[in-house]
Amino acid sequence: MTDLVKCDKFFKIPYMIWIIGISGMLVNLSSIMVFSLTPIYLTQVFGMTTFHLGILEGIVEFISWGIRIFAGFISDYFKKRKPLLVGAYTLTIFARPILALAPSITWVYCAKILDRISNGLQATPREALVGDIAPKESKGACYGLRQSLGFAGSILGALCIMVLMPWMNNNFSYIFWIAAIPSVLALLALLFFVKDIASVNPLQTKSKRKPISALFKEIMTLDPAFWLLLLVAGIFMISNYSGAYRILQANNVGMPLESVSIVMLVQNIGALAGFPMGRLSDKYDRKILLAIGFAITILANLCFGLINSVTGVILGATLWGVQMGVTQSIFQAMIADTVHPDLRGTSFGIYYLVTACALFVANAVMGFVFESYGYTMAFMFSAVMAFIGLLSIVVLKKPSKQLSVV
Repeated sequence: MTDLVKCDKFFKIPYMIWIIGISGMLVNLSSIMVFSLTPIYLTQVFGMTTFHLGILEGIVEFISWGIRIFAGFISDYFKKRKPLLVGAYTLTIFARPILALAPSITWVYCAKILDRISNGLQATPREALVGDIAPKESKGACYGLRQSLGFAGSILGALCIMVLMPWMNNNFSYIFWIAAIPSVLALLALLFFVKDIASVNPLQTKSKRKPISALFKEIMTLDPAFWLLLLVAGIFMISNYSGAYRILQANNVGMPLESVSIVMLVQNIGALAGFPMGRLSDKYDRKILLAIGFAITILANLCFGLINSVTGVILGATLWGVQMGVTQSIFQAMIADTVHPDLRGTSFGIYYLVTACALFVANAVMGFVFESYGYTMAFMFSAVMAFIGLLSIVVLKKPSKQLSVV
Protein backbone atom coordinates (compact mmCIF):
# COMPACT_ATOMS: atom_id res chain seq x y z
CA MET A 1 0.00 0.00 0.00
CA THR A 2 2.75 2.45 0.91
CA ASP A 3 4.39 1.91 -2.51
CA LEU A 4 1.14 2.77 -4.29
CA VAL A 5 0.25 5.95 -2.45
CA LYS A 6 2.92 8.63 -2.11
CA CYS A 7 3.52 10.05 1.37
CA ASP A 8 4.95 13.37 2.49
CA LYS A 9 8.51 13.20 3.80
CA PHE A 10 7.94 14.75 7.24
CA PHE A 11 4.77 13.17 8.63
CA LYS A 12 4.79 10.08 6.34
CA ILE A 13 1.10 10.63 5.56
CA PRO A 14 -0.24 9.97 2.03
CA TYR A 15 -0.78 13.10 -0.02
CA MET A 16 -4.34 12.01 -0.77
CA ILE A 17 -5.13 12.09 2.97
CA TRP A 18 -3.92 15.70 3.02
CA ILE A 19 -6.18 16.53 0.05
CA ILE A 20 -9.19 14.80 1.66
CA GLY A 21 -8.48 16.73 4.87
CA ILE A 22 -8.07 20.08 3.10
CA SER A 23 -11.28 19.46 1.09
CA GLY A 24 -13.09 18.74 4.36
CA MET A 25 -11.60 21.89 5.86
CA LEU A 26 -12.95 23.99 2.96
CA VAL A 27 -16.41 22.42 3.21
CA ASN A 28 -16.46 23.00 7.00
CA LEU A 29 -15.39 26.62 6.47
CA SER A 30 -18.33 27.06 4.09
CA SER A 31 -20.79 25.28 6.39
CA ILE A 32 -19.85 27.30 9.47
CA MET A 33 -20.24 30.54 7.49
CA VAL A 34 -23.77 29.47 6.53
CA PHE A 35 -25.07 27.70 9.62
CA SER A 36 -23.77 30.24 12.11
CA LEU A 37 -26.09 32.75 10.45
CA THR A 38 -29.05 30.60 9.37
CA PRO A 39 -30.98 30.73 12.70
CA ILE A 40 -30.77 34.55 12.76
CA TYR A 41 -31.53 34.73 9.02
CA LEU A 42 -34.70 32.63 9.42
CA THR A 43 -36.00 34.35 12.55
CA GLN A 44 -35.12 37.97 11.70
CA VAL A 45 -35.47 38.07 7.92
CA PHE A 46 -38.31 35.57 7.40
CA GLY A 47 -39.91 35.84 10.84
CA MET A 48 -39.78 32.12 11.62
CA THR A 49 -40.68 31.22 15.21
CA THR A 50 -38.14 29.38 17.36
CA PHE A 51 -40.59 26.46 17.58
CA HIS A 52 -40.64 26.01 13.79
CA LEU A 53 -36.89 26.59 13.68
CA GLY A 54 -36.47 23.68 16.09
CA ILE A 55 -38.64 21.46 13.90
CA LEU A 56 -36.60 22.41 10.81
CA GLU A 57 -33.31 21.71 12.58
CA GLY A 58 -34.61 18.37 13.83
CA ILE A 59 -35.74 17.30 10.36
CA VAL A 60 -32.53 18.24 8.56
CA GLU A 61 -30.29 16.68 11.21
CA PHE A 62 -32.33 13.46 11.10
CA ILE A 63 -31.84 13.40 7.31
CA SER A 64 -28.10 13.98 7.70
CA TRP A 65 -27.54 11.22 10.26
CA GLY A 66 -30.00 8.77 8.69
CA ILE A 67 -28.44 8.92 5.24
CA ARG A 68 -24.95 8.05 6.51
CA ILE A 69 -25.56 4.33 6.87
CA PHE A 70 -27.10 4.27 3.36
CA ALA A 71 -24.06 6.09 1.92
CA GLY A 72 -21.64 3.71 3.63
CA PHE A 73 -23.53 0.65 2.37
CA ILE A 74 -23.63 1.98 -1.21
CA SER A 75 -19.90 2.78 -1.17
CA ASP A 76 -19.16 -0.81 -0.05
CA TYR A 77 -21.49 -2.36 -2.63
CA PHE A 78 -20.01 -0.46 -5.59
CA LYS A 79 -16.49 -0.44 -4.10
CA LYS A 80 -16.35 3.29 -4.87
CA ARG A 81 -16.09 6.15 -2.37
CA LYS A 82 -15.20 9.09 -4.61
CA PRO A 83 -18.45 9.33 -6.66
CA LEU A 84 -20.49 9.79 -3.47
CA LEU A 85 -18.09 12.48 -2.26
CA VAL A 86 -18.25 14.28 -5.61
CA GLY A 87 -22.05 14.15 -5.52
CA ALA A 88 -22.12 15.39 -1.92
CA TYR A 89 -19.82 18.35 -2.59
CA THR A 90 -21.84 19.24 -5.70
CA LEU A 91 -25.04 19.38 -3.63
CA THR A 92 -23.28 21.71 -1.18
CA ILE A 93 -22.37 24.06 -4.01
CA PHE A 94 -25.97 24.09 -5.32
CA ALA A 95 -27.34 24.76 -1.81
CA ARG A 96 -25.43 28.04 -1.37
CA PRO A 97 -26.99 30.13 -4.20
CA ILE A 98 -30.44 28.71 -3.39
CA LEU A 99 -30.02 30.03 0.13
CA ALA A 100 -28.66 33.38 -1.08
CA LEU A 101 -31.55 33.90 -3.51
CA ALA A 102 -34.31 32.32 -1.38
CA PRO A 103 -37.53 34.35 -1.75
CA SER A 104 -39.36 32.36 0.94
CA ILE A 105 -38.90 29.96 3.84
CA THR A 106 -39.70 27.03 1.50
CA TRP A 107 -36.55 27.75 -0.51
CA VAL A 108 -34.50 28.02 2.68
CA TYR A 109 -35.86 24.58 3.66
CA CYS A 110 -34.75 23.22 0.28
CA ALA A 111 -31.25 24.67 0.68
CA LYS A 112 -30.92 23.28 4.22
CA ILE A 113 -32.13 19.83 3.18
CA LEU A 114 -29.70 19.76 0.22
CA ASP A 115 -26.84 20.72 2.50
CA ARG A 116 -27.71 18.08 5.10
CA ILE A 117 -28.09 15.39 2.41
CA SER A 118 -24.63 16.41 1.28
CA ASN A 119 -23.33 16.18 4.85
CA GLY A 120 -24.77 12.70 5.26
CA LEU A 121 -23.55 11.44 1.87
CA GLN A 122 -19.97 12.52 2.44
CA ALA A 123 -19.34 11.40 6.04
CA THR A 124 -19.12 7.60 5.77
CA PRO A 125 -17.44 7.33 2.32
CA ARG A 126 -14.87 9.94 3.43
CA GLU A 127 -13.91 8.06 6.60
CA ALA A 128 -13.90 4.76 4.71
CA LEU A 129 -11.66 6.26 2.00
CA VAL A 130 -9.22 7.50 4.65
CA GLY A 131 -9.12 3.94 6.02
CA ASP A 132 -8.60 2.54 2.51
CA ILE A 133 -5.66 4.85 1.79
CA ALA A 134 -3.99 5.08 5.21
CA PRO A 135 -1.02 2.77 5.81
CA LYS A 136 -1.57 0.38 8.71
CA GLU A 137 1.23 1.96 10.75
CA SER A 138 -0.23 5.49 10.54
CA LYS A 139 -4.02 5.08 10.59
CA GLY A 140 -4.35 7.06 13.83
CA ALA A 141 -2.32 9.94 12.41
CA CYS A 142 -4.37 9.95 9.18
CA TYR A 143 -7.70 10.09 10.99
CA GLY A 144 -6.32 12.65 13.45
CA LEU A 145 -5.13 14.85 10.59
CA ARG A 146 -8.48 14.59 8.81
CA GLN A 147 -10.32 15.56 12.01
CA SER A 148 -7.94 18.41 12.86
CA LEU A 149 -8.18 19.94 9.40
CA GLY A 150 -11.97 19.77 9.68
CA PHE A 151 -11.87 21.65 12.97
CA ALA A 152 -9.42 24.16 11.43
CA GLY A 153 -12.08 24.85 8.80
CA SER A 154 -14.60 25.54 11.57
CA ILE A 155 -12.19 28.04 13.14
CA LEU A 156 -11.61 29.79 9.81
CA GLY A 157 -15.35 29.88 9.14
CA ALA A 158 -16.03 31.56 12.49
CA LEU A 159 -13.27 34.11 11.86
CA CYS A 160 -14.65 34.84 8.37
CA ILE A 161 -18.08 35.58 9.86
CA MET A 162 -16.55 37.93 12.44
CA VAL A 163 -14.75 39.86 9.66
CA LEU A 164 -17.28 39.73 6.79
CA MET A 165 -20.54 40.54 8.59
CA PRO A 166 -19.49 44.06 9.73
CA TRP A 167 -17.65 44.66 6.44
CA MET A 168 -20.75 43.77 4.39
CA ASN A 169 -23.22 45.56 6.66
CA ASN A 170 -24.79 42.28 7.83
CA ASN A 171 -25.86 41.35 4.29
CA PHE A 172 -26.71 37.64 4.59
CA SER A 173 -27.02 37.01 0.85
CA TYR A 174 -23.49 38.23 0.13
CA ILE A 175 -22.10 35.94 2.83
CA PHE A 176 -23.98 32.93 1.40
CA TRP A 177 -22.56 33.63 -2.08
CA ILE A 178 -19.03 33.90 -0.68
CA ALA A 179 -19.56 30.64 1.24
CA ALA A 180 -19.93 28.83 -2.10
CA ILE A 181 -16.30 29.56 -3.03
CA PRO A 182 -14.64 27.16 -0.53
CA SER A 183 -17.08 24.41 -1.59
CA VAL A 184 -16.09 24.82 -5.24
CA LEU A 185 -12.39 24.66 -4.32
CA ALA A 186 -13.06 21.50 -2.26
CA LEU A 187 -14.78 19.83 -5.21
CA LEU A 188 -11.94 20.73 -7.61
CA ALA A 189 -9.33 19.34 -5.18
CA LEU A 190 -11.32 16.12 -4.86
CA LEU A 191 -11.83 15.72 -8.61
CA PHE A 192 -8.21 16.26 -9.62
CA PHE A 193 -6.13 14.90 -6.73
CA VAL A 194 -8.06 12.08 -5.04
CA LYS A 195 -8.58 8.58 -6.44
CA ASP A 196 -10.56 5.60 -5.18
CA ILE A 197 -8.29 2.95 -3.73
CA ALA A 198 -9.50 0.53 -6.43
CA SER A 199 -7.86 2.88 -8.95
CA VAL A 200 -4.63 2.95 -6.94
CA ASN A 201 -4.36 -0.62 -5.63
CA PRO A 202 -4.92 -3.34 -8.27
CA LEU A 203 -5.43 -5.93 -5.52
CA GLN A 204 -8.73 -4.26 -4.61
CA THR A 205 -10.17 -4.71 -8.11
CA LYS A 206 -9.84 -8.51 -8.21
CA SER A 207 -12.80 -9.31 -5.96
CA LYS A 208 -16.18 -9.39 -7.70
CA ARG A 209 -19.04 -7.19 -6.54
CA LYS A 210 -21.12 -9.10 -4.01
CA PRO A 211 -24.93 -9.22 -4.14
CA ILE A 212 -26.75 -7.01 -1.65
CA SER A 213 -28.06 -10.04 0.25
CA ALA A 214 -24.48 -11.24 0.82
CA LEU A 215 -23.48 -7.83 2.19
CA PHE A 216 -26.38 -7.91 4.65
CA LYS A 217 -25.28 -11.36 5.83
CA GLU A 218 -21.70 -10.13 6.27
CA ILE A 219 -22.90 -7.24 8.42
CA MET A 220 -24.32 -9.76 10.88
CA THR A 221 -20.94 -11.52 11.04
CA LEU A 222 -18.85 -8.41 11.74
CA ASP A 223 -16.12 -9.10 14.27
CA PRO A 224 -17.21 -9.02 17.95
CA ALA A 225 -14.46 -6.43 18.50
CA PHE A 226 -16.43 -4.00 16.32
CA TRP A 227 -19.68 -4.49 18.25
CA LEU A 228 -17.87 -4.04 21.57
CA LEU A 229 -16.33 -0.83 20.24
CA LEU A 230 -19.84 0.36 19.31
CA LEU A 231 -21.03 -0.43 22.83
CA VAL A 232 -18.27 1.69 24.36
CA ALA A 233 -18.86 4.49 21.82
CA GLY A 234 -22.61 4.46 22.55
CA ILE A 235 -22.08 4.72 26.31
CA PHE A 236 -19.51 7.47 25.96
CA MET A 237 -21.51 9.52 23.46
CA ILE A 238 -24.33 9.85 26.02
CA SER A 239 -21.85 12.07 27.89
CA ASN A 240 -21.69 14.39 24.85
CA TYR A 241 -24.22 17.13 24.18
CA SER A 242 -25.00 20.11 21.98
CA GLY A 243 -22.76 23.16 22.08
CA ALA A 244 -25.89 25.14 23.00
CA TYR A 245 -25.48 24.04 26.63
CA ARG A 246 -21.91 25.29 26.74
CA ILE A 247 -23.05 28.62 25.34
CA LEU A 248 -25.91 28.76 27.89
CA GLN A 249 -23.40 28.18 30.66
CA ALA A 250 -21.20 30.98 29.31
CA ASN A 251 -24.23 33.25 29.51
CA ASN A 252 -25.02 32.00 33.03
CA VAL A 253 -21.59 33.01 34.37
CA GLY A 254 -21.86 36.50 32.92
CA MET A 255 -20.03 36.31 29.60
CA PRO A 256 -21.30 39.13 27.33
CA LEU A 257 -23.56 37.95 24.50
CA GLU A 258 -21.22 39.33 21.83
CA SER A 259 -18.36 37.27 23.28
CA VAL A 260 -19.98 33.83 23.56
CA SER A 261 -18.59 32.85 20.13
CA ILE A 262 -15.22 32.67 21.88
CA VAL A 263 -16.47 29.48 23.55
CA MET A 264 -16.86 27.70 20.20
CA LEU A 265 -13.61 29.21 18.92
CA VAL A 266 -11.46 27.88 21.78
CA GLN A 267 -13.30 24.56 21.56
CA ASN A 268 -12.32 24.17 17.91
CA ILE A 269 -8.74 25.21 18.68
CA GLY A 270 -8.59 22.53 21.38
CA ALA A 271 -9.89 19.95 18.88
CA LEU A 272 -6.69 20.37 16.83
CA ALA A 273 -5.17 17.96 19.39
CA GLY A 274 -6.68 15.15 17.31
CA PHE A 275 -3.68 14.99 14.98
CA PRO A 276 -0.84 14.67 17.53
CA MET A 277 -2.90 12.26 19.66
CA GLY A 278 -3.72 10.23 16.55
CA ARG A 279 0.00 9.96 15.80
CA LEU A 280 0.64 8.79 19.36
CA SER A 281 -2.06 6.13 18.99
CA ASP A 282 -0.04 4.59 16.14
CA LYS A 283 2.86 4.03 18.57
CA TYR A 284 0.94 3.16 21.74
CA ASP A 285 -2.20 1.20 22.57
CA ARG A 286 -5.19 3.13 21.18
CA LYS A 287 -7.22 2.15 24.26
CA ILE A 288 -4.87 4.17 26.46
CA LEU A 289 -5.30 7.28 24.32
CA LEU A 290 -9.07 6.72 24.23
CA ALA A 291 -9.10 6.52 28.04
CA ILE A 292 -7.23 9.84 28.18
CA GLY A 293 -9.89 11.37 25.94
CA PHE A 294 -12.65 10.10 28.25
CA ALA A 295 -10.80 11.47 31.30
CA ILE A 296 -10.49 14.88 29.62
CA THR A 297 -14.27 14.83 29.09
CA ILE A 298 -14.75 14.38 32.84
CA LEU A 299 -12.38 17.28 33.58
CA ALA A 300 -14.19 19.52 31.07
CA ASN A 301 -17.53 18.85 32.77
CA LEU A 302 -16.04 19.58 36.19
CA CYS A 303 -14.87 22.94 34.86
CA PHE A 304 -18.32 23.74 33.48
CA GLY A 305 -20.20 22.54 36.54
CA LEU A 306 -18.01 23.55 39.46
CA ILE A 307 -16.03 26.63 38.38
CA ASN A 308 -18.69 29.32 38.28
CA SER A 309 -16.74 31.86 36.20
CA VAL A 310 -15.82 32.85 32.66
CA THR A 311 -12.40 31.26 33.24
CA GLY A 312 -14.08 27.95 34.07
CA VAL A 313 -16.15 28.06 30.88
CA ILE A 314 -13.15 28.91 28.67
CA LEU A 315 -11.05 26.16 30.27
CA GLY A 316 -13.93 23.70 30.01
CA ALA A 317 -14.55 24.57 26.34
CA THR A 318 -10.86 24.11 25.51
CA LEU A 319 -10.78 20.72 27.23
CA TRP A 320 -14.03 19.78 25.50
CA GLY A 321 -12.46 20.54 22.14
CA VAL A 322 -9.43 18.41 23.03
CA GLN A 323 -11.64 15.44 23.92
CA MET A 324 -13.58 15.82 20.67
CA GLY A 325 -10.41 15.76 18.61
CA VAL A 326 -8.94 12.83 20.54
CA THR A 327 -11.98 10.55 20.89
CA GLN A 328 -13.39 11.05 17.38
CA SER A 329 -10.11 10.38 15.58
CA ILE A 330 -9.27 7.35 17.73
CA PHE A 331 -12.76 5.84 17.45
CA GLN A 332 -12.48 6.13 13.68
CA ALA A 333 -9.01 4.58 13.59
CA MET A 334 -10.22 1.70 15.79
CA ILE A 335 -13.20 1.05 13.51
CA ALA A 336 -10.83 0.90 10.52
CA ASP A 337 -8.68 -1.53 12.54
CA THR A 338 -11.52 -3.91 13.38
CA VAL A 339 -13.48 -4.29 10.11
CA HIS A 340 -12.70 -5.75 6.71
CA PRO A 341 -12.13 -3.16 3.95
CA ASP A 342 -15.17 -4.49 2.06
CA LEU A 343 -17.45 -3.43 4.94
CA ARG A 344 -15.65 -0.28 6.02
CA GLY A 345 -18.25 2.16 4.70
CA THR A 346 -21.17 0.23 6.18
CA SER A 347 -19.37 -0.05 9.53
CA PHE A 348 -18.84 3.70 9.70
CA GLY A 349 -22.52 4.14 8.84
CA ILE A 350 -23.53 1.90 11.76
CA TYR A 351 -21.16 3.83 14.04
CA TYR A 352 -22.76 7.13 13.01
CA LEU A 353 -26.23 5.67 13.60
CA VAL A 354 -25.28 4.61 17.14
CA THR A 355 -23.72 8.04 17.70
CA ALA A 356 -26.91 9.79 16.53
CA CYS A 357 -29.09 7.74 18.89
CA ALA A 358 -26.73 8.36 21.82
CA LEU A 359 -26.60 12.11 21.12
CA PHE A 360 -30.39 12.27 20.99
CA VAL A 361 -30.60 10.64 24.43
CA ALA A 362 -27.78 12.84 25.74
CA ASN A 363 -29.40 16.09 24.65
CA ALA A 364 -32.86 15.06 25.89
CA VAL A 365 -31.54 14.11 29.34
CA MET A 366 -29.21 17.11 29.47
CA GLY A 367 -32.07 19.49 28.71
CA PHE A 368 -34.32 17.92 31.36
CA VAL A 369 -31.64 17.93 34.08
CA PHE A 370 -30.45 21.44 33.13
CA GLU A 371 -33.98 22.82 33.48
CA SER A 372 -35.11 20.77 36.49
CA TYR A 373 -31.98 20.53 38.66
CA GLY A 374 -29.61 23.22 37.37
CA TYR A 375 -26.44 23.34 35.33
CA THR A 376 -24.19 21.74 37.93
CA MET A 377 -26.21 18.51 38.02
CA ALA A 378 -26.46 18.49 34.21
CA PHE A 379 -22.69 18.63 33.75
CA MET A 380 -22.20 16.08 36.56
CA PHE A 381 -24.52 13.71 34.67
CA SER A 382 -22.26 14.05 31.63
CA ALA A 383 -19.16 13.47 33.78
CA VAL A 384 -20.69 10.29 35.26
CA MET A 385 -21.52 8.92 31.79
CA ALA A 386 -17.96 9.64 30.64
CA PHE A 387 -16.67 7.81 33.73
CA ILE A 388 -18.88 4.78 32.96
CA GLY A 389 -17.51 4.90 29.40
CA LEU A 390 -13.99 5.00 30.82
CA LEU A 391 -14.66 1.87 32.87
CA SER A 392 -16.18 0.11 29.86
CA ILE A 393 -12.94 0.41 27.84
CA VAL A 394 -11.75 -2.82 29.49
CA VAL A 395 -14.18 -4.81 27.31
CA LEU A 396 -12.43 -3.74 24.10
CA LYS A 397 -10.37 -6.37 22.36
CA LYS A 398 -8.47 -6.97 19.15
CA PRO A 399 -10.26 -8.48 16.13
CA SER A 400 -10.56 -12.26 16.36
CA LYS A 401 -10.32 -12.62 12.56
CA GLN A 402 -7.34 -11.85 10.37
CA LEU A 403 -8.25 -8.79 8.35
CA SER A 404 -6.88 -7.81 4.96
CA VAL A 405 -5.94 -4.33 6.10
CA VAL A 406 -4.62 -2.03 3.40
